Parts: sequence; structure tokens; C-alpha cells
Amino acid sequence: MTGPGRRRRPTLADVADIVGVDPSLVSRVLRNDPRGFASTRTRERIVAAAEKIGYRANAAARGLRSSRTMALGLLLPGFTSPVYSAIVHGVEARAKEHGYGLVLGTHAAGDPHETMTSMLMHGSVDALLVASGRIEDQALRRLVQEVPQTVVLVNRQVRGISASVVLRDADAAAVAVRHLVELGHRRICGVFGPATLDTMVRRRHGFATECAANGVESSAIELPERNHAAGFEGAMRALERGNPPTAIVAATFPMAVGVLAALHQRGIAVPSAMSVLALHDDNLASYLIPPLTAVSLPTERLGAEAVELAIAMVGGGQPRRVVVPDEPHIVLRGSTAAP
Repeated sequence: MTGPGRRRRPTLADVADIVGVDPSLVSRVLRNDPRGFASTRTRERIVAAAEKIGYRANAAARGLRSSRTMALGLLLPGFTSPVYSAIVHGVEARAKEHGYGLVLGTHAAGDPHETMTSMLMHGSVDALLVASGRIEDQALRRLVQEVPQTVVLVNRQVRGISASVVLRDADAAAVAVRHLVELGHRRICGVFGPATLDTMVRRRHGFATECAANGVESSAIELPERNHAAGFEGAMRALERGNPPTAIVAATFPMAVGVLAALHQRGIAVPSAMSVLALHDDNLASYLIPPLTAVSLPTERLGAEAVELAIAMVGGGQPRRVVVPDEPHIVLRGSTAAP
């Protein structure tokens, strides 16, 4: 019953009546089902009619028919880095395109690992995207064994888990080094997070390989975290060395902000006395002093590709390792210059 004054929710049948086709064809066209054989003109009319009357697919009913919840879980370490916000945006936008909702858990309010995995194991979400490095590899392997075809790692790889989507992290670090070498830098320091994180391993490898290829005197400082404080400490350690670098590559955007703060405190001018470059970019970079040069990586697409893999696996597809193909590139601002 709609009740007096309440507008009835538009249905597939309403769309079908407007276009003059069977409701089953409308359903298949709106779900991009390959069995929805229709001309381009008919497809356009179906989509236009659905938009005109405000038809939205009933995810709950569709889930009952397919034994799916039409929900995905996303586990993050928090929002201390703009990278995670970009991942959420990419995941949410692509999930919405497929008619999926999103359940978000972060470590900011305690450890959500047990809650999120419980939801997965009890069928409250169809798949879990893990973008957190705080869960031990062994715990993830156990989860995949217990609930196969449901876990996708986001910018992380773990031995024994086939489903993952990563960025070209090693290439991003190499792009950073090449930019500094082209400016004339011969002593470059990399400030990285813990080597227990696959992402940091890949970035450090790309950094070291490119420095060696260019005959650059390089050094690497490993910190237990990847935040502002870690970047601050890393810069201080770099300055204490006997022959300090002329440029610092920070493995994350927050670390680069910490590096800038440390150099400001020590009275070292950027970029005239020290160049600073971040792996990952953010709009905030333009408002720092000086504006921060960064290597841009397709983080939103990372989230979107993780959704595509998860939904494919839920539908019976095989887990696989995906590398987002977009090439990292320099966003030139004001924190790098010739030494």
C-alpha cells in the first residue's frame, strides 16, 4: 500500500510499459547483463525512461534472488593519509555503479578486524577489500582459507593470496629519483615506512634500483610508521649524517609533510638548500610552503579495480593479481630545484 499522499515507488514494469518491452529485458539492460539483447536505440530508451521516472533497482530483492547481500566491506588503517580517502572514493563510486553498498571499518576506533571478518564469514557482506597493512599475513591467509573467493588485498600482496590489486609503486619511486637526477642531485635520501609492508618494499626497491642505475649516492631510512611524525624523524636523521643529502624522497604524502616541518625547524630552505618530493599527491600539496612536488598515482582507480575484482570473484571468477597500468607521473610544484 502506498497510503494517501505517498507516491508509489517506480518499478521495472513501469519502465517496460513506457518503452514497450518486456520487464525482463529492462532488468537485463539496466544490469548490463550480456543476455539483454537490445539495439542501441532501445537501450537508450530504457535508460532514459528509468531516469525520467526515478526508477532504482531494489538491491535487497536482487540480493534475495542471487543469495547476495549486495554489500562490500572495506577495511582501512584510518584516514591519516589522503590516499585512503581516495581509495574510499574509488571503491564507493564503482560499487554504486554495480548496485552495491559499502561497509567501512577503520583502525581509528579500535581494531575492526574481528567485526569485519565476522560479517564476511556470516554472509553480511559479499566480499572484503583489505587496504590495511596492520593485519598480519598469517591472519589473512587463514581468512582466505575459511572464506575463499571473498578477500581482495588493496595495494598489498601477501604470499599465498592470489587476489590483489596494486599500483606501480617501484616505478613511482623511480620517477621521483629520475626527476631529482635530471635537476642535478647526486646525493638522495629515501625516507620509508616499515619493511614489513609490501608497499614500502616495492617503493624502496624502485628507489634503490634507480639510484644505482644513475650512479647516485643514496641512503634509505626506515621508520616504524608512515605518518607525519615518521617523516619528521626521518628528515632529522638524514641531516645528522656526515654528508647529508641534497634531496629527500618521502615514501608517503604525510611523511613528506613531516619532512618539510623538520627542515623548517632546522632553518633549511626548501628547495634552495634541500629538495623534497612525495610519493602520492594530494590537493593539499598546493597549499604547503613551499608547494610540494609529488608523484601522482591512480589511487581512486586502485579502489575501483579492487571492486571489479571482488565482484567478479563473487560471481565465480578466479582470484588474480592486478597491477593498475596507469603510469606514475611528476606533479611539479615548488619543493624541488637544482642543488
